Amino acid sequence: MLKKIIVLSISIIVFFSCQNQKRHSNLLVKGTVKGLRLGTLQIKKLDKDSLVTSDSIKVDGNEKFEFHTTIDEPQVMALELPEVKDGRILFFAAPGDTIQIFTYVESFGLTPIVKGGINQTEKNAFDKMIKQFNNKELDLFKAKFEAAKNHLLQEADSLGKKLDNLKRKRKLYALNFIFRNKNHAIAPYIALTEFYDNPMALDTIYKTLPDDIKKSMYGKEIKKILKQN
Repeated sequence: MLKKIIVLSISIIVFFSCQNQKRHSNLLVKGTVKGLRLGTLQIKKLDKDSLVTSDSIKVDGNEKFEFHTTIDEPQVMALELPEVKDGRILFFAAPGDTIQIFTYVESFGLTPIVKGGINQTEKNAFDKMIKQFNNKELDLFKAKFEAAKNHLLQEADSLGKKLDNLKRKRKLYALNFIFRNKNHAIAPYIALTEFYDNPMALDTIYKTLPDDIKKSMYGKEIKKILKQN
């Protein structure tokens, strides 16, 4: 009898603890991992230069998951499945967002469907375009390599110029994307990923950002880089 009372008491404490966590959280991350039977899903936050586990769920036969967590400002986070090599899905979250993720356990981290707030929506659009640039760059690089290997120097030179032109188009697209989204926290994040090694571009971008975005997590990172150069 005493054992049953203890178990019941623990269950009640856990229930109200979960309810309390839901009430005080400001970010909901939920979704489905098709085919997942056993594993541990983890939500990770960026702490300085590394991702730190914020919460985890033991999966036992349930493909659906739900995290209630708290963040202080817009930031890139990750859903990870340690049982899968390189099993990581990055998403951009902000306080008040609901992030929805759909993926398959076999391709976890490769082709997820992620929906969320304005930052995630814009990230999806940017990632889609960058993937197209990457595919074209790879095709041109392979063609250039084959031409050079077969001593077709004129063709290799022409392909090299096309490759350089494509890289310039990519940078121009990234700049236009940043300026178009300068009022959102995604802008300085993309600036860091695309122009981390170009202080002059970062300085130009930083000057165009509104004050609140300059004070965001990635706006402050740009400022830190500029102070070092």
